[in-house]
Amino acid sequence: MGKGFSKFKRKLLTGALVRALLLGLSAGTVVLAALWLKDKLTATDPAFLTYAMWAGIAAAVALAVTFLLLLPTKKRVARRIDRHLALGEKVQTMIEFADDTGEMAALQRADTDRILTETPRRRVKGVCTWLFATLPVVACLALGGTILIPAQEPPAPPPVIDSNFSMTPWQEQALKDLIEKVKTSDMEETPKEETVKQLESLLIKLRAIKKEPAMKEAVISCIEGIHKAVSEHNSYDTVASALFQSPSDSVQDLGGAVNSLQALLLGEWMNTFEATLAADPSTASTVGLGIKQALTTSRVDPANELYASLEAFATGLNALTAETPAEDVQSLLVGAEEGINAALFTQATNEEVEDDTIYTLLSIFGIKASEVPEDVFNDPDDPRGEDDYEPKDELDHISSGGLGSGEMIFGSNDTIYDPNKEAYVTYGDVINEYYARITELLVEGGLTPEMEEALSDYFAFLYDGSANKESN
Repeated sequence: MGKGFSKFKRKLLTGALVRALLLGLSAGTVVLAALWLKDKLTATDPAFLTYAMWAGIAAAVALAVTFLLLLPTKKRVARRIDRHLALGEKVQTMIEFADDTGEMAALQRADTDRILTETPRRRVKGVCTWLFATLPVVACLALGGTILIPAQEPPAPPPVIDSNFSMTPWQEQALKDLIEKVKTSDMEETPKEETVKQLESLLIKLRAIKKEPAMKEAVISCIEGIHKAVSEHNSYDTVASALFQSPSDSVQDLGGAVNSLQALLLGEWMNTFEATLAADPSTASTVGLGIKQALTTSRVDPANELYASLEAFATGLNALTAETPAEDVQSLLVGAEEGINAALFTQATNEEVEDDTIYTLLSIFGIKASEVPEDVFNDPDDPRGEDDYEPKDELDHISSGGLGSGEMIFGSNDTIYDPNKEAYVTYGDVINEYYARITELLVEGGLTPEMEEALSDYFAFLYDGSANKESN
């Protein structure tokens, strides 16, 4: 094409690029302003990196689409020049017969190019110049308005209304009963003393506490103290962890049996190890040394029952030789199993009493297990760990006897006739109903101190199932 046509094509190409850039930048700015405004109005923290990403995508898409729509091809440029310069179809004819070698076609091309060369470029304008000039202004106004609009403050959390708390006579009696159960349990003396100390301290605190959050804090703190006392006293998990670090597979398997607190698994390990010894007597010294090294690494007190039983077992293994009679090997394994099992049983009992104490506290004071730190529960898979321990009826949880039974024991299991229900019901159902009424009176404070004490003592006597239990 001639110089005149090329002049106008370059102008229209430049104009298309500028328009595409303006539209792309405007689209990106509007998207950024819209996202920022949304977060401001919803009191959400601004995420400028996210804004920039979406604004960039919008700008790139708008730029590409606009440039493709405005791309000045030869035919588009020819039509625009003819229209703006009122040349009829002279430029379009020139383009159509650009390859024609005829004399007339050559003269037409030369005449048309002369006209284009003499015509100023400003005579041919691009598409919607006013629109593309306005878009950046609109985008800047949108961004400026977003900046000026104040961000909404996040809604204030609802005021925390601390419900009042006053320990009911039933709760106080249930806590006292729990203390007595722990005292008479088979828990070892050291953790038992600390558990009782925690419970007695809790009883004193709750008599003075007047708000429910403070009550929950005190109960959960007591639970954590009980768990800490038992965890620090029990050594099986520490010893098992040290056994797991041994290079010997047999010692590692022994660690698994110890960590399970299950006599069955320990017995299976002993049977497997006995077969291993029969096949390779040298395994005795390897396992014996592995156990001793693990015990040393564990830093557990050598006076600990589990430590002592494992150390005695390791010493016996190191003394075995290929000539040791099978009866002596059998005797060593049986004695070791009994000693280790006895130590594990004691520690399992500590945890059982701990768990029962914790679950009873949750039940008495209506605290959800989810409100207690997760590491407090010895068995994370225990379904009770996810339950709501708020009792349906407080009285349903009073019990006497050993920990863990969970069964309500009343002074009588007789069936009696209830005239209100016109049906025979158990003694426990009737006493529950009447005690609920008395509890309401006690909480409302409508009784004299003497009457409150008399009623509390009376119902404590009715609920005492110790005599009934002994008769069973």
